[in-house]
Amino acid sequence: RVREAVVSTQSTGVYPWGNAYERNRMNIWQGKFPKENKGKDGHIGVAPVDAFKPQNTFGLFDMIGNTWEWTSTVYGVDPQTKMPQYTLRGGSYVDSVDGKFNHKADVTTRMGNTADAGSDNISFRCARDATSQDIARNKKQEL
Repeated sequence: RVREAVVSTQSTGVYPWGNAYERNRMNIWQGKFPKENKGKDGHIGVAPVDAFKPQNTFGLFDMIGNTWEWTSTVYGVDPQTKMPQYTLRGGSYVDSVDGKFNHKADVTTRMGNTADAGSDNISFRCARDATSQDIARNKKQEL
């Protein structure tokens, strides 16, 4: 799968591109939360998926920040409704670079939500299986 190939060929960094935070690589909250998002990254709210350069050598956009990404992985069970929660990953535009409010937007960020949840900061990724040529091409780019 693409996600498995991406994980296996990427560094074990905090961000899809490595360990150092880089401005204008993701859409996150910039300002005093929740009153003021200064939009220094060019966006207040959800940004177009290709608003920032790809976040890894596979050319994938928005691996972190912008919107939470639904996965098919079960996170747990909602204690009130008893419905299964599915894992959301990557954080969104209402999250922060350091986790001082909401969530820290990085590659390890996860939370759960029920399948009936909806918000403008939750989305999903369309993907396809990675071919052996995709993986070989990516390994050459890393060298």
